[in-house]
Amino acid sequence: MATIVAGGALSHSPLMNLDVPEGERESVAAFRDAARALGERIRAARPDVVVVCAQDHFRSVYYNNMPAFLIGTGDVTRLGDWHGPAGPLPVHPELARYLARGLFARGFEPSLSYDLKVDHGTAQVLELLGLEDVPVIPVLVNAAAPPLPTPARCYDFGRALGAAVESYPGALRVAVVGSGGLSHAPLKVAIETEQDPVQREFFIHGRQAPGMNDEVRIGRILGRIDDLAAAIRPEWDRMVLGRLVAGEAEALAMELDGDAIEVGGGSGGQELRSWLAMLGALQGAAVSVLHYAPVRFLVTGMAAIAADCAAGSTH
Repeated sequence: MATIVAGGALSHSPLMNLDVPEGERESVAAFRDAARALGERIRAARPDVVVVCAQDHFRSVYYNNMPAFLIGTGDVTRLGDWHGPAGPLPVHPELARYLARGLFARGFEPSLSYDLKVDHGTAQVLELLGLEDVPVIPVLVNAAAPPLPTPARCYDFGRALGAAVESYPGALRVAVVGSGGLSHAPLKVAIETEQDPVQREFFIHGRQAPGMNDEVRIGRILGRIDDLAAAIRPEWDRMVLGRLVAGEAEALAMELDGDAIEVGGGSGGQELRSWLAMLGALQGAAVSVLHYAPVRFLVTGMAAIAADCAAGSTH
């Protein structure tokens, strides 16, 4: 039987791929060190596969077909957005397809991709953890724009995912990682009210749309660093981390909805869904905070947590 042997979650920010201002390099380096320490803990558990619960930021998934959950069941390739590394990642399609079937059997209907291009939401986490060489199964949990699955649904999805992993007949060691958050407020997508025809075309058809290449997107963010950094909410971040450490992930998921997350943690705080999915998969895991700091240039509350599977599973 397969066993979940390690877990954790960390923030991401593609701005780390750019030239960090001198005054903030120490803060960014401290986060990188914490991510590396989490990666070492996960590698020490000797995982054969890493399941990454993450998001797509309108890089592969658009409003021509926007799923709530999506699993990469075939080839997985890093897009190299925001000047990050590009190219194929190692995969485990047999387990990925088994998990998809297991989720259907447990009342969830994720979309499947046999050729998934992943952005920094998935790729940067693997790079920060130093786990790019371990076969990966990306599980995209939509946090970019509606349809947003509720936090409770994401936690239950994770619970079903964990049960599916542990029902796999092969002797695999599996790590589950969550990516995203904490508080930040990237440019918000509102497709139903979007008036700019270029923006609207991009949100629906993505890479085929003119006028929205990578450098345009980078420029838009860099031009608003101060405004975006003002949206970091350390008090909300620390509340979330405290609840997770207290073993209250499920209760938190039940209490929160999209509006509450928006008010507390901004539109980017919606990425907490991936953390909740990871913790749903690791029933009974003890959570510890390895790092937290609001980092201005990264416009995000940057955190890393470890989830200790030794506490046991209740699947």
